[in-house]
Parts: sequence; C-alpha cells; structure tokens
Amino acid sequence: MTRPALTSLDQTEYDVIVIGAGAVGCASARQLAGRGFRTLLVDRGDIGAGTSSRSSRMLYSGLGYLAARYPLWQMPFRPADMIRRLLYTRDVMRCRAELVRDMPGHLTKHRFHYPFRQGDRYPPWLVDLGFRLVEALDGWQVPLSYRRLPPAKAAGESAMAAALGGPLRGVGVFEEYMYAWPERICVDTALDAERRGATLRTYAEVTAIAREGEAWLVTLDERAPDMQGRAQIRARMVVNAAGPWIDRVPGGGSGKRRVIGVKGVNVMLRLPEAFRGQGLEAFSRKGEPYYVFPWRDFHFIGPTETEVTADPDDIRVEDAEIDYILAEANHLFPDLHLTRADVLHCWCGVRPTSTRDGRVTSLPVEVAEDPAMPGLLAVTGSTIMLHRHAARKVARSVERRLGRRGPEPAGVIPAPETKDQGIGQMAAREHVVRLADLIRRRLPDGLEPDLGRGRAEALSRIAAASLGWSEARRQDELRHFEEDTARVYRQL
Repeated sequence: MTRPALTSLDQTEYDVIVIGAGAVGCASARQLAGRGFRTLLVDRGDIGAGTSSRSSRMLYSGLGYLAARYPLWQMPFRPADMIRRLLYTRDVMRCRAELVRDMPGHLTKHRFHYPFRQGDRYPPWLVDLGFRLVEALDGWQVPLSYRRLPPAKAAGESAMAAALGGPLRGVGVFEEYMYAWPERICVDTALDAERRGATLRTYAEVTAIAREGEAWLVTLDERAPDMQGRAQIRARMVVNAAGPWIDRVPGGGSGKRRVIGVKGVNVMLRLPEAFRGQGLEAFSRKGEPYYVFPWRDFHFIGPTETEVTADPDDIRVEDAEIDYILAEANHLFPDLHLTRADVLHCWCGVRPTSTRDGRVTSLPVEVAEDPAMPGLLAVTGSTIMLHRHAARKVARSVERRLGRRGPEPAGVIPAPETKDQGIGQMAAREHVVRLADLIRRRLPDGLEPDLGRGRAEALSRIAAASLGWSEARRQDELRHFEEDTARVYRQL
C-alpha cells in the first residue's frame, strides 16, 4: 500500500498503537487488526531490522527449555519450575506447528544430530524421554522423527555424524526447521496486518508517550532520509513491543527495568561439502546450548550467551567470542581445525530476556500492564519462535479492556515472488525507504555469502527508478548500505 506521510497521521485516533515492527510487534498488529481493532504499527527503522533479523534463524523444537540448570536430583522437588518449563515448551511446539502450516514457504527442513558423549550431564534415556515428550506436547502435529543410533550406524548415514569426536555413546537424529528468511517473516506478517486494516509507518520514532484524559498521546518524529515531520496520535491503548529497546522508549514505562539483554554471536563458515544441509544441537563445555546450523552451501555456528546492559545499537562481536565458538566447534569436530581464516562473517543480536528483581529469568512470555499506566502494555520474554503466541496474549489483553470484536485471524501467508521484473513494484508497495531495506529484508540477497554487495548497484538503480531517488540519493543509499553492512556484520 502507499506509504503515508507522517504529517497525515497527526491528530488521528486509534484503538491501539503497537511500537516495534519486529516479529512480535508485526504479529500483534496482525492479530489486533484481524480482530477489528483500529491499529497503528510504528518503528523507528524498517520492519524486522532489529533483533528479529539477527536471530539464530531456527524454528527450534524447544528441547533445551526442559534442561534445568540445577542438579537433576532436585527436579522432583521443583514441580512448579518443571510445569512452567513444560508449558513453555508446549507453546514453542504449537507455534512451530502453526508456522509450518501457515508459512511453509518461509521455512526449510533439515536433518539434525544430537551427540551423546561420555560424561554428559543428561543420560541418553533422559534425552530420549525429552524428545518424546516434546513431540507429544503439540500432539505430534509436526513430528521430530527422533531416533537414537549407535555411533557406527550414525556415521554410515551421515558424514557430519562420522566427523564427531569421541568417545560417543550414540547419536540422536531428528528433523528441525530453519527460517529460510526470518526478516521476510516480519515483512509478510506486517503486510498481512495492513491488508486486514492496520496502518503501518516505519522510520517513525516514538519520542514521547503521555496520558491525556482517557487516552494516550504518542508523539512520532520522522526518521526517513530527506524528510521531516512530526505527528501526535491518540490511542486508547499502547503496546510496547520494542524488544531489547523496550526500556528505552520515552514514556514507555514507569522506569522499572523489565528486560536484560542476552547477547548471542553466530559465526558463518564453510564446512565440508558432505555436511551440507545438516545441522547439530549440543551443549558447550560451559553447559550452554551450542548449534551448527545449515545455511545454503554454508553453516553458521554458535551462539554465545552473555548478559549485556549497553544499548543494543552499540553491541558488536568481540574476538574472544569468535575464538570461543571456533574452539567449541573444534572440540565437536576435532579433524576440522577451524581458525579465523575459515570465517566468512559473523553477527550478533540481543535477546530481550525478562527480569525479576533485576535478575535474568526464563519466565514465559508476559504481557504486563503497570497499574500506574492503565492501557500501556509491555511485551517481554518472547523470541521469534513465540511471536504468534505473544501476539495472541497481546490481543487477549486488549480485548479485556476494549471488549471483543472479532475472531482470531487465520490463513496462509505465502512467500513472495522475487523475480527481477517485479522488484520495482515491491519496493513501492512494501514500505521500502532505504536500499538496505530492499536488499536485506525484501529480497534474499542480503543473506547471500556476499551479504548483498554483488547486486547492490543494480538494485539501487531499480529502487531509484521506482521510488524517485535522485542520482545523489542513490549514491548516498549505496554508501549507507555499505556502512550498515559493516555495522551489522563483522568480517575478519
């Protein structure tokens, strides 16, 4: 649809304003608009340009959420914690099944491995039970097809399994899904919200939120290049879905800290050709989840798990994090001898983890309303895996205050056509503002090994013709794209 001028929104009124066009914000806008609420979705940048674009790109089955950090013998004495973990994993599996059904063109399915080693914290029988339990939690809608094989049989079926260092007690084999295009999940969800009646405005930064009578007054400032403007918009409710930036939205909370960032680093490299399309889940020597993810002809490995308090905009990949990730890979596959010379690029994201009394907690997704700020909701504890679950919780919270208006939206969201002859039209109708928006989040080029540089010149000309850029603006967009690439990705 046509991108609205920010000033055209001045003094308009909505039922709900959703702040943050990441996976959770886009899904929340879709739920609300589909149920009949007049909805505005805003973001200070592009759709899906924050944490949602820097995830580990895995539609995870959730087995790791059952893994408690305390000794196994304590599990029977902590029933509330185990029930919470089971419910959380159930939500993950249900969302997994929902995305496989509704967005199949955005996913790819792969064979994954789980190595059983001598001295593992979790015995094979308990992991077997965990996989069976995880499958049962969603009623076997999307089976994991899990089986545990002896080392020799696993090695005969898979070069990746054969390359695992020992001593091995066995290898679990199962099916997992990857997001073929996580940014596009956000874009297509936002566009579906727009088709259902939501208004979408990117590059509009929230600079103030204030109570005005029975409504909220939200001030938006223009952030698109070569544009200026401000709008003040009234809404009966506001949903703060800004992810790790949730506590940095002016007026978006009472000052109490609601999230602590957990930094995750991933490293892209080329593994042996025989590993192509296969993945691995394990635990690092520190006891943290560790993955080898298939990505086209390549793999990426990681992540790290580091608490951070700095502005997520300023977080970068550090040398020690790269070295740790490579060391863990060499521990798993001792014959690979990976070094920094094998790294194509690496990136990091900050996951917004809920806090309780100032400490990180693995609480389930929460949609909280501060009693002193009625009608202002904050979404915490969600990941891209649970974005639809979080959105339904948002919608139910809104319905409790504003009343129910319509049924939950349903239907398949197809993957887009990306043929060259339609790119100009795509740029015009999908709220593209910058060249980076087109290359990274509307087209798959940004996820190629060259990070989109190979077609940047050609795509800039298409965008310029479609969006009316001058030659000076086109050159500026090329420079900005290079700067953005260097900011998001580190190349050694």
